[in-house]
Amino acid sequence: MAGLGPSGRAPDAYTVLGVEPTASAGRITSAYRGLVRTLHPDADPSHAPAGERFREVVAAYTILRDPALRAAYDDARLAAGRRAGARPVTVRPHPAHAPRHDEPVLWAGPTRWSAG
Repeated sequence: MAGLGPSGRAPDAYTVLGVEPTASAGRITSAYRGLVRTLHPDADPSHAPAGERFREVVAAYTILRDPALRAAYDDARLAAGRRAGARPVTVRPHPAHAPRHDEPVLWAGPTRWSAG
């Protein structure tokens, strides 16, 4: 995930998006889109602290949108819950799917215009 929470642990992806662990893929996408609309730096440039929260939302969605990553994340959450006092395991996306720091997080491709 993007950063560590106040307790020194990575924030829970489901908590970041505000959904239950049993939420459907559609509900996760809906929650993500709503948060991105409100937290995106272009939505309110004067609200600078939203940048870190925005990165957490993108990182959480990166994990939960992919069924294989979500399954691994859920398994890690369950295993961490069974061990007393254990820190939760952070599942990171494959580097090919992770946003790079030198590129914008959200990118819209070329738009095609048709005459008429």
